[in-house]
Amino acid sequence: MAKEKNPKARRMALKCHGCGDTIFSRARHDFRRCSCGKCFIDGGSDYIRYGCDPALTGKIKLFLLNTGVMEKTLYKDYNKMKDKYGCIKEKKV
Repeated sequence: MAKEKNPKARRMALKCHGCGDTIFSRARHDFRRCSCGKCFIDGGSDYIRYGCDPALTGKIKLFLLNTGVMEKTLYKDYNKMKDKYGCIKEKKV
């Protein structure tokens, strides 16, 4: 199998059933909360730590998310506190 030239970063993510946000951690110590504050995720690609409000226990599931950007882009976003990545808001219809 050939390696991709510019592989896109993948992260474990979770979707909050309170506010609908999908959150993921961009770097090792990037602790992220959803908009309503009921869920969190941490660890980037080094480890995974997550949790939620007791009312949401059993409703959150981790999944692998293709971020669509390169690893260094995620780290720069975290390091410079730009916050362009890490939280995907649910679109209101």
